[in-house]
Amino acid sequence: MGIGKIFTNKKYSGLIWHLIFAGVFIGLSLFFIEFTEGVTWYLISTVLRIIFGTAILIVSSKLFDRKISEILSFKNTKGALLAGAGFLLFFVYYLITVVSGIGGIVGLTTGVFLSKVILQQASTGFYEEINYRFLLLEGLKHTKNDISMKILYTMVSSVLFGLLHCVTDWDTYTFLRTGIIGFAFAVIFVKSGNIVVPMILHFLYDIIAKMVVFIEWNHNIIYDSANAIFKIMLVILFVISFIILVMPQKQKSI
Repeated sequence: MGIGKIFTNKKYSGLIWHLIFAGVFIGLSLFFIEFTEGVTWYLISTVLRIIFGTAILIVSSKLFDRKISEILSFKNTKGALLAGAGFLLFFVYYLITVVSGIGGIVGLTTGVFLSKVILQQASTGFYEEINYRFLLLEGLKHTKNDISMKILYTMVSSVLFGLLHCVTDWDTYTFLRTGIIGFAFAVIFVKSGNIVVPMILHFLYDIIAKMVVFIEWNHNIIYDSANAIFKIMLVILFVISFIILVMPQKQKSI
């Protein structure tokens, strides 16, 4: 097989392009974070995510013969939300847990809020969903696209997404937590073909996750009880998403 085929085969070249983009992105991020911090780093990080997300979008468009307007479409939003039932349940639980435990906000300046919580997370939802979901999973529809292939593709996406969050410091719990959440986003895309809904849900989840470090916790029965079952809710999220993935559907998948 010629070298050109490796980069243009619709079945698996998305993985090749993903590894290239992810590797360069991680390398540049680690470089810049050595010399910057705070708002400056968050803004640089935001720019990197926008640049790489846009580049991946262009490559994906050409690789899979899809118009960018088709990729970034709200088509089948209802199907995407139904496929995301597990994540929506988890998100509501997570939101209730955090809100019930807020005793105060400490150390959050306007600059950090805008750069880290809003801009960086908006660009993260864009970049990571394009790279870890669309680019990795779009090739699925060029395979036999049966249950085994759906599981294979979504698990590869989930593992790589989990590894992303352990680049600088391995932590099994972080790997599993982010991998499961990434799996839920992958299922939404595979079942609906809609990448915009996962982007939005990713952004909303990240807003809360980034706010957590600034919260002064008020321990009460609601917060403590909800927080105690966090790992159980992750398992429920995975199980519901897996069931949705393997369920037959009348409409065409991605």
